[in-house]
Amino acid sequence: MASKCKYAAVITVSLLLLSACFGPTGKVRIKTDIEKAQLLIDGEKASSIGKDFIELEVTAELHLFEVKALSEDEEWRYYGSEELLIPENATLEKHIYTQSKATEKRQRRLALEAKRREADNLADKVKREFLRRQAQEGGK
Repeated sequence: MASKCKYAAVITVSLLLLSACFGPTGKVRIKTDIEKAQLLIDGEKASSIGKDFIELEVTAELHLFEVKALSEDEEWRYYGSEELLIPENATLEKHIYTQSKATEKRQRRLALEAKRREADNLADKVKREFLRRQAQEGGK
């Protein structure tokens, strides 16, 4: 019986020590302005995130929340971040807005389209000049 009490005491002390290591916690309800994004907390992947709130329990301290996503066509990269001080035993609610930036893939595609338009315009100009000269020669 004494050994059972000893084990119970060791387990209780261990749990107290473990809870002290993690410190007090708080909750954050968080959402963003895009779907299918990745949420990072202090640089570590934490969860997927979208336009609906998700609730997470984290240590009650200052955290960096980052939202990252890539559009389905991989032409836009989305990013937003907020530093949030999470209160102990409370719930903080936050909407992280993202900004979009064109990826290299989009920039290459737009440059190629611009070159095609330029080539088409030059071809039209040559064709018009050819037809103009042909009409002049036919009029002589």
